[in-house]
Amino acid sequence: MASQESHAPIPLQSDADYLPRWVWLWLPLALAVFLLILAHTAPEFYAVWMGSEERGMLELSHALIPLAGFLLAIRMLFMPQVRSHKWISTWVLLAALGCLYIGGEEASWGQHYMQWDTPEAWQAVNDQEETNLHNTSSWFDQKPRAILELGIVIGGILIPLIALKRPEIRQSRFAIVLPPLITLPIAVLAEFSKTSERFLSAIDYDGILFSRASEVQETYFFYFILLNLIVLRRRLKAGQT
Repeated sequence: MASQESHAPIPLQSDADYLPRWVWLWLPLALAVFLLILAHTAPEFYAVWMGSEERGMLELSHALIPLAGFLLAIRMLFMPQVRSHKWISTWVLLAALGCLYIGGEEASWGQHYMQWDTPEAWQAVNDQEETNLHNTSSWFDQKPRAILELGIVIGGILIPLIALKRPEIRQSRFAIVLPPLITLPIAVLAEFSKTSERFLSAIDYDGILFSRASEVQETYFFYFILLNLIVLRRRLKAGQT
């Protein structure tokens, strides 16, 4: 019955892990090339239309991609395959809440678009005088970001590579939530975009590779989350018998 928790692992079908190549490879690569070229050939245009906090396309993607993830996760909560596994329900609920928090915070809960004034009391505790939490404390910003980055390095890079040598990893009870191999390029691009900045800084190089590398990295972070939710839904549907 759907209301009872099942302890048996949901069988995975390899086809469920595959998405069109343009989704997980060519689009992320094209975006990286586009941002690199634009940042170095049209820096003023980039600053206004790509990197701007208020109307930049990167910032917009930071709200829209998590919103898509939130809506997808909410829909998944009503799937019988999710409701019949308590731990999967919890996982999907946490994903939904995480996407809602990310998207809401990135848009300052609508302030970036509605342009309302921040209350004076909140201005006093917010570094950028915005109606969000992540500019009030590192516990709402840097620390969650560091945890997310570590999770993507481990789950998006290390585990998929290890699973190539030890395929039994993908037969465990928790295999259904492990990132698929196809998200490896996105995880690598996420790390490369920021690591390149750290490397150039370490060698005292004055130039840049990616303009506003942290924002570029966040775009890949959130796209990684969205694609993993899409694959999770496909895996759950493939487990129907």
